Amino acid sequence: MFLSPGEKILKYRKHYRITQEELTTDKISKTYLGMVENGKKSLSKRAGIILFKNLEKRLRNSGVVFNLTYDDLMESPQTQAQKYLNNILQKKDCLKKSKWIIEEAILNLSSAEQKEYLLKIASFYLEEGELNEARRIYVKFFQRVSELKRYDSEFLKFLELSVKFEKYETIILVFKKYEDDFKNLKLSKEIEQVYYYYVLSLWKLGENHILEEKELLFLENLKSKDVKKQIFKILGEINLKSKEYEKAFNIYNNLLKKTIDLDEKLDLVYRLAELYIQSQNYIELKSIYLKLKKIKEKHLEESSMKKFKLLYTLGKIGEILNRKVESKEHYIEALIIGKGIDVPLNQVIEIIVSLFKMFEKSDYYSLVSIEKEYLRILENYEDYKPVIKLMEYYYNNYPQKMAEKFNIFNNYLE
Repeated sequence: MFLSPGEKILKYRKHYRITQEELTTDKISKTYLGMVENGKKSLSKRAGIILFKNLEKRLRNSGVVFNLTYDDLMESPQTQAQKYLNNILQKKDCLKKSKWIIEEAILNLSSAEQKEYLLKIASFYLEEGELNEARRIYVKFFQRVSELKRYDSEFLKFLELSVKFEKYETIILVFKKYEDDFKNLKLSKEIEQVYYYYVLSLWKLGENHILEEKELLFLENLKSKDVKKQIFKILGEINLKSKEYEKAFNIYNNLLKKTIDLDEKLDLVYRLAELYIQSQNYIELKSIYLKLKKIKEKHLEESSMKKFKLLYTLGKIGEILNRKVESKEHYIEALIIGKGIDVPLNQVIEIIVSLFKMFEKSDYYSLVSIEKEYLRILENYEDYKPVIKLMEYYYNNYPQKMAEKFNIFNNYLE
């Protein structure tokens, strides 16, 4: 689409079946014209005027309307590409429809111009909500950038988009490309965030051995509390999954001491609860249970979703600590709150299984109420684990109802 003067002459000459002899004169040789058409020589102004006039005359004599001007003929691919991109950025609606032409236009620009226009196009896609296209353009931009100076904010946008679309390999590659730059640049909030995205990518791809080597570099010098927390959480997850319980315990507790926000505190307490359950550290688990009870008494009055999670966790820990009465109360309250909101149904089923297991003969009316809730859930979420515990309850307490209950659940099992 973006042709040199020589390529334009060749295009018209071939299209209208004009020979080189017909176009040249004693002032321009066939050899020279051939070299211009093949890109081996630039078209001089003098030769351009002669060839343009000859071409115009030939076409006019053949009855062809020739709309090309001399300036159009001599316009370079670079200038054509600039005009095209400026025009399409103004129209904007055409940008989505012309991706391959845009890429061709970019390739015809100088290195500096390529970066300039790629940033403009990336910004357009961001404004239009075309986030994956913006990410794709940023990839092309950073392929052309050798140093990160002046591009901190664009680089962060690119990394954020890469995380959004789970392009973790790309993040690791670009981090390694600019790693020396990071070491030489003064640590700023932006650069520290870059380190976080790198750690996140290594973790997501299971490259935890690299994280252990880099851990001190990241943690000793970081100044941003938010970034530090994010990285610590990842390291805590790694230690939790690898059963390095003591390390994970220290990380989460240190974070908990420095956290003011209630939601962040809860998140850390839930992680600690998981840690103590896995490691069977019931002494510390009891302290977590008491912390969560205090939070339940003082906070979370407005958010049903948060309250459900808190009550579910309290019920689970209470069950493990053999606080049967308290656990039962927490679970029942969680079920009441969970009605009508989008809570995880697998956790609801888990609660129902535990309650059917805990209920005694005197809990019959509570059991019937929860049995109805379970049947309602079964219509959209098939999980039959609670049936076993339910039948055990009836077998132990009301054997005469067994046949009736089998009939009810057979309708669902079919």
